[in-house]
Amino acid sequence: MKIAYLYDHPTWSERLIDCFHNNGIDLQLINVDELTFNTGSLDMDFRMLVNRVNVMPYEKRDPAIAFHTMHFLNWLELSGVRVVNGARTHYIGASKAMQNGIFSILGLDAPQAIAIYKTEDTLKAAEKIGFPVIVKPNIGGSGSNIARFNSSSELALAIEQKLIDFGVDGSGLVQEYIHSDGYVYRVEILGEELFYSIKQKIVESKFNYCAAEGCSTDTNNTGQREGFDFCAVEQSHQIQLHDVSQNILQQVISIIKKTGADIGGIEYFINRETGKPCYYDFNPYSNFVSQGEALLGFSPEQRFVNYIKSLYQVTSNEI
Repeated sequence: MKIAYLYDHPTWSERLIDCFHNNGIDLQLINVDELTFNTGSLDMDFRMLVNRVNVMPYEKRDPAIAFHTMHFLNWLELSGVRVVNGARTHYIGASKAMQNGIFSILGLDAPQAIAIYKTEDTLKAAEKIGFPVIVKPNIGGSGSNIARFNSSSELALAIEQKLIDFGVDGSGLVQEYIHSDGYVYRVEILGEELFYSIKQKIVESKFNYCAAEGCSTDTNNTGQREGFDFCAVEQSHQIQLHDVSQNILQQVISIIKKTGADIGGIEYFINRETGKPCYYDFNPYSNFVSQGEALLGFSPEQRFVNYIKSLYQVTSNEI
């Protein structure tokens, strides 16, 4: 069994790669930072690729990677390769506007949002929605360049001082601010089954609630520090297990299906005014928290690998 594995964040992949190898799977590792491909012919000897590239930009990474990856995934699919979390999923994962649209199409509660690309349109959109609002890049991640504005004067000043940054593709969202119950909820799905569900306490003025960065471990233990290169270590930011209701689980699965994802996570708030889940983010990059087996009661890496093996078997039978 040979499977290609497209990845970034090398330290996030070590345990998962080891698990693939321990299951006798021959992985062709492709680091997205080194990705080039011949557009004239398929010179690769695999029929399945697992896409584990996070679309979010960050300081040490060329923002063009998100788009280069999209070209690569489309090319693979046109060439007959089965891509786990393929081009459509990757594209939707990169677009907050698309995600918000999907939530609405499915009839689910989501923050009212207006997609824009001109900074001068920000104020008009915010006044249409009503303050407070969140302004954020269309392609974002880890809370980058997200800001809350409580009044038109506050937002107008930020526009005047050129403080609005729409990120790598120059487009963004002006979005309704949701008063929540104080937590961010995340449900991870494998296929059409629950992988795990967690929650994190909201920290005032912070917008980064990536599960891989909310490590539920003892970070005071200096012997563990090496594995926390990408982790937020505030005690109040740590994750907790959460029992998701069947109704919300089915809503989450419907979102995953709509995005075309094989694997992914959905984040939502509980709207304090309505008591209902308010969906705001889809992430096709399934996260693995540090010490995940101790937290979840099972090996998330092994469950992930088992799922990929089942997809591979289906793909092999179709060829």
